[in-house]
Amino acid sequence: MQDGTYLSQTLSLVVRELKHWYRSRMQMFMVVIQPLIWLGLFGFAMNGLMSQFATGLDYFSFLALGMVIITALTTSMNAGMSLIWDRRFGFLDKLKAAPVPRGVIPLSKVLATTVKAVVQSLLVLVIALFLGLSPDGLSAVSILTIVATVVCVALTFSSIFVAMGLMIKSQEVLMGVNMLLNLPLMFASGAMFPTTALPDALKIIANGNPLTYAADAIRQSWGGMDQMISVTGLSLGQDLTIMALIAVAVTLAGMFFARRALKME
Repeated sequence: MQDGTYLSQTLSLVVRELKHWYRSRMQMFMVVIQPLIWLGLFGFAMNGLMSQFATGLDYFSFLALGMVIITALTTSMNAGMSLIWDRRFGFLDKLKAAPVPRGVIPLSKVLATTVKAVVQSLLVLVIALFLGLSPDGLSAVSILTIVATVVCVALTFSSIFVAMGLMIKSQEVLMGVNMLLNLPLMFASGAMFPTTALPDALKIIANGNPLTYAADAIRQSWGGMDQMISVTGLSLGQDLTIMALIAVAVTLAGMFFARRALKME
């Protein structure tokens, strides 16, 4: 019975978070517009240059699939800001005073953020198809791989930023941390460029960046694009396994620190 109550309370908070997100259309617009600007300006502009670097490379399609992962990252990094607003408007205090297990609060944020990330990433994929992403790789397997990969990325980074949102408590400081980490995570990965194009120092960082394995998994699942060879040198199964292990480990750690931060308030 207690487990059922825990699940129902978590689900209730997830639904509440998703309703708030759905009613605020501007949030979805702002998250989606960034990758579209990258695709419209950077993708088309760099297509010819990158094709000279890697013969036959359709850089726009390469970048479009990477932007799916970047969208998941951006959405996940905003998870902590939601807690900041809940604290500012007193909703977090009400939750702490209610007979709700402490673990439900951060877990519901992480799960709701994961749903947001999947929806917005698939939306970016659809728009990219209209802009010129090669449709040859579109299949049930590729869609399932994209969803699974986005879920892993969202669980990983939303867990980190939910825990940070509970520990930092300051909107300005958390926004600064988001801005500090956003670009390094994007550029020091295989999401935007083949890792062979990176300096040796960045290659080392990229190999430790979960986004590299996530973007690589999506591209390998997108059949019919042989020019987009694996940037990690791993198989699709190996990329997904690494992402799943990272997601489980980081989510457990994030929930631990989030609950600890709540108890210390």
